[in-house]
Amino acid sequence: MLAVVFIFFFIYLCFTMKFYDKYPKLKEKGFLSKVLTDTIFSTMSLEDQQVAKSKVNEMVLRLLSEHESKGNQFFAN
Repeated sequence: MLAVVFIFFFIYLCFTMKFYDKYPKLKEKGFLSKVLTDTIFSTMSLEDQQVAKSKVNEMVLRLLSEHESKGNQFFAN
């Protein structure tokens, strides 16, 4: 559950211009998905929730794609 909350918090942060100015690398979809996957996987491991990293990556990519398909842009200037 904490991982889901973290994803939405991270997405919210990505929409603020100051955040992008401070961390321009997060505009790259590949980098963003890797950071989210690593963070969520680590958090779940710390909470003793055993999930394959590939499954976490699959979920992250699906959530990013769903968000983009709704017209919300992650990777715009």
